[in-house]
Amino acid sequence: MGSDAESLEPLVGKLASEDGPADLAGTWPDRLWSSLVEARATRWSIPIESGGDDLDRSTLLTRYARVAEGSLTAAFILSQHDASVRRLLASGPTATAQSWLKKIADGDAFTTVGISQLTTSQRHGSSALTARRVAGGYVLNGVMPWVTAAERAAVIVTGAVVAGADEQLLIAVPTDRNGINICTAFDLAALQASRTTEVGCSDVHVASDEILIGPTPDVMAAASKPGGTGGLETSALALGQARAAIDALGEQALRRQELQAPLNALRRSWRDHWTLLIEAATESPAAPPASRVRENANALVGRASQAYLTARKGSGFLRSDPAQRWARQALFFLVWSCPAPIAAAAIRDFAGSTCD
Repeated sequence: MGSDAESLEPLVGKLASEDGPADLAGTWPDRLWSSLVEARATRWSIPIESGGDDLDRSTLLTRYARVAEGSLTAAFILSQHDASVRRLLASGPTATAQSWLKKIADGDAFTTVGISQLTTSQRHGSSALTARRVAGGYVLNGVMPWVTAAERAAVIVTGAVVAGADEQLLIAVPTDRNGINICTAFDLAALQASRTTEVGCSDVHVASDEILIGPTPDVMAAASKPGGTGGLETSALALGQARAAIDALGEQALRRQELQAPLNALRRSWRDHWTLLIEAATESPAAPPASRVRENANALVGRASQAYLTARKGSGFLRSDPAQRWARQALFFLVWSCPAPIAAAAIRDFAGSTCD
């Protein structure tokens, strides 16, 4: 991955030591998040003029993968934080966005996103959150079906369908606004410490200057970087966790010769998939589409984590062992921000690719 990735070795080690306890506790992972803050991770994607580090996409993806190698919980929370930052930047940014970015960079505010109702979530339908025009702004009603670390957030970047119109909005909604209801965190199969939940909106008033983008027919397209490739961040997280499992399998292979051949195969696959991800990030002419990168990353993290769990035998099934945790966490990539074509490809793969 290069010298930048190697410089994160102390952070990766610290995250790895805390990931198991965070998974078992299921509460907000203070130590994981504090480690990220101390490493300036919350500033990586923020422009220099707003107090951030303004890292390029390839460097960001490399760092996301390394964080995920240490702790997928930490990486997931950071990815949602940075997804919000990217949408704030996509607004121009507006004066509202500039104000939030400065607070976020200074550590005075935590941000996250609640946009799955406009992208991949089927919970509550395509109009889960609606915006009704009123004098000076809009009134929000409905739900954000999936919001990570909502209970910690000062602002949530969310999307809503404009009532009575074929248009959408992207909005920066302060969480202390009247009508916001942050529900109890979901009981998830993995990543419970991410504190992901549903956020309800009941007659929540937002001012015109809190609208980041819109109204427009496809606000998520408008919020994307021109020429950019979406979804690569999630793929980087998958490859990061895959690397952790592959490296752990390598430790087993030192004592078990029969593991050497599958280990080598997994390592080759990882290198190939990482190369494709970076090519996609740099928009190389030969780069595959982001959807293909995601399919490959999903498949590899599943194979790598299950290979390590199998190699660990019964010991790997104990809650104290990382093998079972990585296997559970790998399931996350099958369901989180997973577009229908990618999910369909995974199902065909599970069926042995024999179906038409």
